[in-house]
Amino acid sequence: MAWNAKYWDILSNLYWTPRYLGLKSVPRNKWIVEGDQVSIPRDLIKTAEGPLYFRSRKVDDQMSYLGGQEEILNHLFDLTFSIAGEDVISYALCGPLALEDGGPFDSIGREVGQRYGWHRLENVTQQDGFFVSPRSLMGVELKLGSKSSAEQIAKYLALMIWEERLTGRRDQHGLLFVVSAGAIASHWKDVGLKNGSIDHSFIDRLEKMKLPSRMQRLFADNSDRLKGIAGRLRLAVISWEQFRNSLSEYGSRLDLSRPGDQTLDNLLGGFCSQINQHGKTGIVRHGELVSSGSGTDKKRHEALLNTGDNA
Repeated sequence: MAWNAKYWDILSNLYWTPRYLGLKSVPRNKWIVEGDQVSIPRDLIKTAEGPLYFRSRKVDDQMSYLGGQEEILNHLFDLTFSIAGEDVISYALCGPLALEDGGPFDSIGREVGQRYGWHRLENVTQQDGFFVSPRSLMGVELKLGSKSSAEQIAKYLALMIWEERLTGRRDQHGLLFVVSAGAIASHWKDVGLKNGSIDHSFIDRLEKMKLPSRMQRLFADNSDRLKGIAGRLRLAVISWEQFRNSLSEYGSRLDLSRPGDQTLDNLLGGFCSQINQHGKTGIVRHGELVSSGSGTDKKRHEALLNTGDNA
């Protein structure tokens, strides 16, 4: 079983065991039934402001619903590129942006609020991927059905300003969009740019965008830094198919007689498999190029024979 299938096992386990998420069931003997209405004692509700929850879908329907959600693919992307080595990040993410950087990279996730000193309950922004190295700052925005927008570029510009204020100026800045193949033709128009480059008019339009107040203040107080980063920012857009194919190509070069390469083959293969499967019909065309972890049995077998390992 590929590791991404294990992830779905975890989600199924959480569905059937909601107490792991801090949700407590109310036994039927505590229900007060009056006609078509059901109520429960107030002391069973821990917080007066919070909502009450119920299961709106059966488990199979819930898994099917999650299988089409962008956030799930984001989770698996985060796991993959938090584990993958520097060379994979450089090849698959820096490559389309023409950034020359071999790392080391830090993958910055939900800790951005604490990292940049926001209030713990403040919802400023949520990035899909943000990679920091001594030389570069790189964002990755993953899109399925929804359109790309100018606000998403603003989000990563803000993160880069915050990061440079914290850890110093970088020479290279990049933002990679991964979108469905059908969205590539209109992508730059959707984000309000011509030919994939940021001009002065885009910076001027930031003031009119619907941005969080903290981000608006950041741009106002760091005008020169904003213009500097925007002027250096390299932008690129690729399809999910191209993204999967690049990971497959990288996987095809691995030496499966080496335990480390076997692990990396499993990692990349599981993520490629999820890209193939995500959504009701998948987000790439099946069969055009097999993902690294789903077509390597013969290669793996030959590698093990060459090392004399029959385990």
